[in-house]
Amino acid sequence: MASNIGVNLILILLNDKKERKLFLPVIMAFLVLIIVELQLPLLPVLKDTAIENILCSESLKNISSGLLIGLISAYIFYILIDFLPRKRREEKTIDLLDSLIASILDSYERCRIFGHETAISHVDKSTLNTVWFDDQISKLKSNNSKFLSLKFAMQTAYTRTEDFRHTLPLAVSLSPEHAMQWLIIIDKVRLMAESYGEEVNIPKEKQHLVDQDIDENPVRLYKSTLNLRFLEIVEQSKGWHKLTKSGS
Repeated sequence: MASNIGVNLILILLNDKKERKLFLPVIMAFLVLIIVELQLPLLPVLKDTAIENILCSESLKNISSGLLIGLISAYIFYILIDFLPRKRREEKTIDLLDSLIASILDSYERCRIFGHETAISHVDKSTLNTVWFDDQISKLKSNNSKFLSLKFAMQTAYTRTEDFRHTLPLAVSLSPEHAMQWLIIIDKVRLMAESYGEEVNIPKEKQHLVDQDIDENPVRLYKSTLNLRFLEIVEQSKGWHKLTKSGS
């Protein structure tokens, strides 16, 4: 169990671009400390020289060991006191923001009429994966979407618009890059939400045409607008997903 935690921590540190800049020098310092403490024999060419006197000096060994141990100890305290708590906060923050995005995507994916009423803590986040994003982007670009799914996604976007705006400080707390991407998502959600209340009356005899790209479709233009707005949300959600998984 402890070994798994250690391996996971090392992987996290290596995958995080910022933390990698600290982690690798500390590893090098640890290796140097081992070499200093082992007191490996000098190369023959260095024997009986001034360099031998310096490198074999007990004072130099003590100073080097003290500095290296201090550096490594400081890094361990940094991991325990700053990095791990901050990482847990970031994971919870990303999970919350992911839930907001997924609330719209899931309303579309499962054509959920009451998707806009689902508590954010119970939203299904299975849509947040690259395969789903690529598949939906392809379908939406081909205008191969369902009107009801788009309608329910739009209703959820309308309901959640203020939630997206109010959670901007959470995205800011992650990084400027996250904040920028979240601002773009807010804008795309707002644009889709603006379509709320603009629905066209659909005669009963033409209800079967709502998903067909023909002139007789009474909601053809309206559906095309929703399709475009949702496509933009999916594209930016993919960008957000990539950003949160990149360890930037």
